Amino acid sequence: MGQHRTVWELLALGSIAGVIPVYLGIGAAFLVLKLLNRSWEGFLTGISTGILVYLFFDLMHEAVELTGATNPLSWIAFLGSLLVGFVGLVALEQRQQRANRLESSRLFLPYMIALGMGLHNLGEGLAIGASYANGAWVLSWVLVSGFALHNSTEGFAIIGAAGRSAPRFQDVVLMGFLAGAPTCLGTVISAFAVSSYLSIMFYALAAGSLLYVIFSLVTTFYTATRRMETATGVFTGVSLMYLTAMVLTILTGTHT
Repeated sequence: MGQHRTVWELLALGSIAGVIPVYLGIGAAFLVLKLLNRSWEGFLTGISTGILVYLFFDLMHEAVELTGATNPLSWIAFLGSLLVGFVGLVALEQRQQRANRLESSRLFLPYMIALGMGLHNLGEGLAIGASYANGAWVLSWVLVSGFALHNSTEGFAIIGAAGRSAPRFQDVVLMGFLAGAPTCLGTVISAFAVSSYLSIMFYALAAGSLLYVIFSLVTTFYTATRRMETATGVFTGVSLMYLTAMVLTILTGTHT
């Protein structure tokens, strides 16, 4: 009974940190896009890219921290997962283009963003579950608060990448689930057992998938006519993520 209760508590922590904020962010993104005209599209997409750039470097830092200089197996886990996450998605995209499935590829990029963020949020869930397992309740709630604030901005990255393609309701639900639900999975896995190799693989896979998305967004929207608005949007997105992290560090004394 106690273990059953523990699982539900972990799922609740993961939902508060990941699932709910992602859906709130998606709702806020739809509201902003409705209020602003299409001239802001490049800026909003730049914000999406900036958020992903911040998350990419955060994931790379986490993965490299776990690799050992004298542990070649950790190198293989890191480089192999990065290869699958980045080059694997490029290969998947080319295969889809050759099949000429235009309708199914319409939301390919937003789905890949949601998947990459899901892998990133799985890593956040691992951190929450580990602190919970060690009895550090205060740290658990600090992490939950910090990750929730960060994850609430991720909806802009998902919806902003859709451009003029309006996602259907079922697409929005599925993309939000892909991005947020892995947080719950991470909390449950980490509270019981997790190896450093598994963490490296998750972080590197997420970093590779986000790198693919960043390249795709830049090549699509960083055009001659929208270069300045996209660049300022990227700066705004990075600044948003950085400032929320700094504010939380000041308020809680814990780096999130």
